[in-house]
Amino acid sequence: MQDLLIGLFAGMSGLAIGIIGVLAGILALLVVYFIRIHIAYRMAVNRHRDPLGWALLSFFVSPLLTWIILLIVGDQR
Repeated sequence: MQDLLIGLFAGMSGLAIGIIGVLAGILALLVVYFIRIHIAYRMAVNRHRDPLGWALLSFFVSPLLTWIILLIVGDQR
């Protein structure tokens, strides 16, 4: 496996490898951020609240803050 990775990156400069690493890190952070937004969406659905509105709030403000607010306001029934 290590030989395969060395072979893949053998012709690349250090700068190119660094750029690929940074882009992979940014992509990983974006995936985690959207998973957190999806959690807020599911929490809103389970509490009978508008899921799209809560997902948008989570996107523009903070997923963690949205989770806390949803826990505080509770079920809409």
